[in-house]
Amino acid sequence: MKHPRNPPRHQVTQEELAFLFGYDTESIISRFESEERTITLAVAIACQTIFGVKPKEVFPGLFVSAEQNVVQRMYELRDRLAQSELTQRTVAKLELLQEALRRIEGASEQQGI
Repeated sequence: MKHPRNPPRHQVTQEELAFLFGYDTESIISRFESEERTITLAVAIACQTIFGVKPKEVFPGLFVSAEQNVVQRMYELRDRLAQSELTQRTVAKLELLQEALRRIEGASEQQGI
């Protein structure tokens, strides 16, 4: 994850950016930049609000990693559920997982992945 560097046109200091993110000290900004600290949802939303850029575009590595982890767990849960008794609840859960996995696979194909 790379925290957005302030483009010269913005001229926002780390102290000002920390304030906008709701922090008391600018040291948090360097921790985000050096990946010592993971951004919060609030920081991602703040970036979108301040810079007009979707969080996934500002922090692509973080989002890719999180998505990969969730997808892996979705496959694992699907496999576990498929081996259990197929009750109405289990079938509904399997349908949810299959729908989500199809959507993700479709998005990956559109991106050429």
